[in-house]
Amino acid sequence: MMDTEKSPTTETVSIATKAPDGYLCGWQLAAVIFSLFLGVFVVSLDTSIIGVVIPSISSHFHALDDAAWYGSAYLLTITAFQPLMGSMYKFFKVELVFQICLVVFEVGSILCAAATNSAMFIVGRAIAGMGAAGILQGALSIIAMTVVMEKRPMYQGIVISVFVISVCVGPVLGGAFTTHGIWRWCFWINVPIGGVTLILLVFVLRIRNTVNVNRSLPLKEKLEHMDPLGCIVFLGAVCCLLLALQWGGQTKPWHSATIIGLFVGFGLLAVLFVAIQYWRKERALIPLRVLRQRSIWTGGGVLFCLGSATYAVTYYMPYYFQAVQGADAVHSGVDLIAVFIPQMLAVIVTSAIVTQWGYYVPYMIVGEMICIAGTAMLTRLQVESPTVYWAASLVVHGLGMGLAMQLPYTAVNVVLHEDDVPTGNAIAVFVWQLGGALAIAISQTISLNNILREVPRQIPELSPERVMAWGASNLPALAPTADALIKLRSIWCTSVSHVMIFALACICVSVLFTGGMERLNAKQVANERRAAKGEGSQVAIGLA
Repeated sequence: MMDTEKSPTTETVSIATKAPDGYLCGWQLAAVIFSLFLGVFVVSLDTSIIGVVIPSISSHFHALDDAAWYGSAYLLTITAFQPLMGSMYKFFKVELVFQICLVVFEVGSILCAAATNSAMFIVGRAIAGMGAAGILQGALSIIAMTVVMEKRPMYQGIVISVFVISVCVGPVLGGAFTTHGIWRWCFWINVPIGGVTLILLVFVLRIRNTVNVNRSLPLKEKLEHMDPLGCIVFLGAVCCLLLALQWGGQTKPWHSATIIGLFVGFGLLAVLFVAIQYWRKERALIPLRVLRQRSIWTGGGVLFCLGSATYAVTYYMPYYFQAVQGADAVHSGVDLIAVFIPQMLAVIVTSAIVTQWGYYVPYMIVGEMICIAGTAMLTRLQVESPTVYWAASLVVHGLGMGLAMQLPYTAVNVVLHEDDVPTGNAIAVFVWQLGGALAIAISQTISLNNILREVPRQIPELSPERVMAWGASNLPALAPTADALIKLRSIWCTSVSHVMIFALACICVSVLFTGGMERLNAKQVANERRAAKGEGSQVAIGLA
């Protein structure tokens, strides 16, 4: 009798220590989140480290003409393959797809590290981009399947915060490796980190709580859902757009037939892609019913704008440190800690608050307002601006960006059915990546136009083409006189300020998109879904 009475109590305690509905908890969840953190870290590090080492790589291979492809090859594949990866996560085992993406990324990194010529290096970058395309959205999908909904914002924030860390670590590591003549370690470093991630996921990750009709379809039907025609058209459209932006104003003039043709090709292929998606309906690469969901397209607009602002600030503030203040590549990376620490802390703290209270849109609006204030301060940078000014500006900017940047991913989990979450993640990651790619091209055009206009006017003895070819470092060796050096630094400062104005405009537009998002509560939605599942189970038991 006593044993009979103790049994329910023991069972109750056992159940209480487990996460509901088969979700992970305890050390197993911690190990999975840590491995996802590492997996996303190698991708974000690879993105941020490359800019510093491209000059050394092009010099090593004696292939200056290929330098633009060192960044473009990776950018093309990581952006263009986002929707395809979303479909892969929707119809195949999430953990398996993630592991394959990680292996592909590692293979690309090894090819880059061991490259014997420029062509091999470019192929390695393209392959690494293909693998990287599925890693962030894969991490988000794994979190959606292993963590209860109300706690997902916190864990998503932890994983996404790695991008902030890499922004500072990447340039410093790249500068250090380049200074010591070991640039290949910028890519070798990915191998052990990725290896640890892969081992942890193989032995720890077990997804048991989801029964997905899409993943149980026959292989032939799954492949039909991949929308091969739409995928090819989408790849072509993205390639046309990004190549036009990469080449325009750099290797080819904007009015050249090649650039105009690429833009026209992008427009035609984009229209064709939308028509294919409408025609294929549920078998489309991106079902239009998902894209039409209010919080998806408005959240996508927020991510596009914030991604543009983030890339513009993090790519062009080092120009201020190096060209205006005379810092080297390593120290310019260290100076970005002023934006990294508050942004990372804000991401984690906001994620914890949203996990506790459920609402996320109000924090996005507050974050964007704070970010506007910090970015407005950056537009006022001067040659003689003291450290406390630019550091305070970056702190405010980073704090605001950290409050807002990860919360649209929470909206994906709240407004979409779990079967559609991979597609929503693919859209979110794609628009963030595309915003960054466009921002880099636009910022470069803004910066170069200012140099082309001001150098002949202020320093007629120095050609603007030579200034652009020289870059932002070691300006005293470029300027013919001390007075020319002062003017040259002023021109670079103005260029950076104009880029900051562009970033400010992007953040202001993001507020409009945020205003259009649904005011939902993640905790409330989670409870409603849990209650609906419970009612469904009881009905099923009653019928049995």
